[in-house]
Amino acid sequence: MAAPPTAAVPTISPAEIQVLISRAGLVLNPGQVADLVLAWRQVAGLLATIPRDRPLVDDMALTFRLPPPAADAPAPRMAKAPKAPAKAKGASRK
Repeated sequence: MAAPPTAAVPTISPAEIQVLISRAGLVLNPGQVADLVLAWRQVAGLLATIPRDRPLVDDMALTFRLPPPAADAPAPRMAKAPKAPAKAKGASRK
């Protein structure tokens, strides 16, 4: 379910995107420029759907906590890498 945009989506013209492309030092063909304009409009539309009127404490990422590690738990062991096969003696003689 898509949320309605909370603000008007800013439009960008191909001329404006061309200025950004030239500042970035890119050389794009007209098809790539058109794709970039469409992608810009899609990203701007998605950004407009992000709610901004909620306090930061409502962010679930800020409320996630891990329990402290147990003191008596053994440290994880690293697996040993397999040994490389030994080279045959005399195989590199000329």
